[in-house]
Amino acid sequence: MNPIKPGHDLSLHSGERQTATDYEGIRGDHRFRYEWADQRLPVDTYGLDAFCGVGYGTWLLSERRFVLGLDGSADAIATANASYRRSSNLFTTSYFPFDLPSAAFDFVVSLESIEHVADGAGFFAMLCRALKPGGNLIFSTPCEEWLPHAACANHFHHRHYTLAETLQLVQSHGLELVSHAGQDCYRMTAEGPFGGLLPIEEMQLRDAEPGQFTIVHARC
Repeated sequence: MNPIKPGHDLSLHSGERQTATDYEGIRGDHRFRYEWADQRLPVDTYGLDAFCGVGYGTWLLSERRFVLGLDGSADAIATANASYRRSSNLFTTSYFPFDLPSAAFDFVVSLESIEHVADGAGFFAMLCRALKPGGNLIFSTPCEEWLPHAACANHFHHRHYTLAETLQLVQSHGLELVSHAGQDCYRMTAEGPFGGLLPIEEMQLRDAEPGQFTIVHARC
């Protein structure tokens, strides 16, 4: 078993993840990212949802695909198995660092994950290696220019990535950039994102534009 980062609270209600046990109860900005991915991934394929939380995104993607949902929280995976299980998905627990088999998946989805990992470059490289030739990778992360890490005071995040750094990850690993989008979620104040959430209609993703979050579709 991999050691847990000291002070990293993996309990269900730590504040790190969405916890609703039905899909419509999940906050809109999180649903919109998975729905963006769902529109772009080929159907009848086999993939990984890395850092899946309670499994609502795995549940959505597995409506038309076969998906393995993986997360470091045993509490989250227990909720996933109780609330988001289908015959076309499977949930399991592992805390990074871990290894994935090479060329194993037709697609990998990893939303709001890389910022949680101290070795973000190593984590990203592992996801790339796990793709079959021609496989699709969809990932997202907070954007440093629009949602500065220092202003957020989020102790679950190691860092945020600029838009250029996020796109450079794709290029440096030899992937094709298919598309990217920006998303805003918070009303920003001079001190940071403490003005509350935006209305749900303002959380929709905007193709090829910057935002507080960047989501990327790349191909191996």
